[in-house]
Amino acid sequence: MSFKPLIAFVLAAGVALPANAAMTVDSFLAKAAPLRANPLLALMSPDYTTLKAEADAATRQLKADGVARRTAGKPPIACIPEGQSVGIMDMLAGLDALSPTDKKLPLKDGYARVIAKKYPC
Repeated sequence: MSFKPLIAFVLAAGVALPANAAMTVDSFLAKAAPLRANPLLALMSPDYTTLKAEADAATRQLKADGVARRTAGKPPIACIPEGQSVGIMDMLAGLDALSPTDKKLPLKDGYARVIAKKYPC
């Protein structure tokens, strides 16, 4: 399944979630930093489970948004080639590269910007 429509929807809609509804890009990166520094212990960290759940939730939300965008006849915001995906390291690198303003966004919206930049239409 392609993320194209769902990412387009997220960026175009500019949907904001309540502050407590989703982890921001900044907070995600802050929690990920110690795990990235010591990958051998990462799987045993309680933060690993939290971060994985946040990343999975953002991906699910983006997929749902993409379906809604496609159903509404709106163009995608990213054009991911068939069979391609964004790995966790690419995701983290893309999130790291976001502007300070974008890092204040919910993870889903920041991730949408990463995918849109990596796979523009």
